[in-house]
Amino acid sequence: MFSKNKDTQNSRPALSKNTATPSLIAADVRLTGTLSSQGEVQLDGRIDGDIKADTLIIGSQGQVEGSVEATDVTIKGRVSGSISASKVAIESSAQVQGDVFHDTLSIAAGATMEGQIKQLNKKDSFSVVSNNDVADSQVNK
Repeated sequence: MFSKNKDTQNSRPALSKNTATPSLIAADVRLTGTLSSQGEVQLDGRIDGDIKADTLIIGSQGQVEGSVEATDVTIKGRVSGSISASKVAIESSAQVQGDVFHDTLSIAAGATMEGQIKQLNKKDSFSVVSNNDVADSQVNK
């Protein structure tokens, strides 16, 4: 009934990258600088600077003034700057001013898009955020 084995009582499973809690940036938050995350970021506020994340969701109130680099990006708000991602989804409420570099792209009817669109070649490698907290993202040609 009761165990004296401390290992089974105090052990907790380690969190993996896939089970991490998403980072939420509320509508009343304004950040200046570079935001870097190895996980998912939900942006409903405003960022004046660059964003590097694995998954980025820019809500309908979200605004970015800077470049975005991610594996998966969904845009419902406003982005002024370049976007580099494997998968880019631009929703109907989105306003994008800047170039989009992608593997796959979807643009919903009603979205505003100003800039060039370039599909990444298969030979191009795409790396977002490594295990290093301060890792740089890059698109190699």
